[in-house]
Amino acid sequence: MPKFLKRLTKMHIRPEREPESGAENLHAPRRFRGQSFLELALILPILLIMLMGLVEVSLFIGRYLDILDLTREAARFASVRDPFVTVPIEDVSCSNPEPFHFYYHTACIFSPPASSSCTDPKFCNGLNSFLQLDPATDDVVISVYTTTKNPNSKYPSKTSGAAVTNIWPSPDGYWALSDHDPDTAHNENWKKDCDGNVVQTEPYYNEYKIEGELEATTNNGFVAIEFYYCYHQALNLPIINIFIPNPMRIHAYTVMPIPAAQPTATPKP
Repeated sequence: MPKFLKRLTKMHIRPEREPESGAENLHAPRRFRGQSFLELALILPILLIMLMGLVEVSLFIGRYLDILDLTREAARFASVRDPFVTVPIEDVSCSNPEPFHFYYHTACIFSPPASSSCTDPKFCNGLNSFLQLDPATDDVVISVYTTTKNPNSKYPSKTSGAAVTNIWPSPDGYWALSDHDPDTAHNENWKKDCDGNVVQTEPYYNEYKIEGELEATTNNGFVAIEFYYCYHQALNLPIINIFIPNPMRIHAYTVMPIPAAQPTATPKP
């Protein structure tokens, strides 16, 4: 081959240069940028639903603890008072300690404080600054029991222990705010769920429940405070409502000894 052809071949046939690393870095993100946005669009709604569900559950637990604290305060209030002191319900008010009505004034613990806006002047001056009791759906139930140490317990699974000898107030054995509040009808809210359907015919605490939870004991008296409250979701998410009813019933209770209800020995003639 002539020399000038060899020179010409060397001039035009050259090895390809390797791409610079900077060029690779410029093109790499473009291939994955669309995929990243698509993954974010798919996962973000799920994360938001989980976050809002966590917030809703936290609010629900907080409301339950508030309600439980109110039942404890009401039980403490009732435990140092006489359950046999009652007057006509039309004469009592939460704002005035006299005339005293054991059941109504105990239920007053669930009323809003006097400094807040009260919709019912008679049901005001309580400790409930967290939630508003709805007279159409919510309820307070109070029962007082006298127990004695008796081997003939009425509870089926027990052979000995405490036996309930008396339940007050008579004749029903319980007092409900929705049945005795003069400003409301006899709604019997405690029997119903938040949709108005009857789901129970007697309070959670009755003589069988008391006997079943008490072991062998001396003569004693107990007061049971129950609160039935319809919780409305704060966020009201349609997706969460598929699994959790809105509103949803919260039921909390507290049982505490009450010395005034203890049985007393019959004096000898």
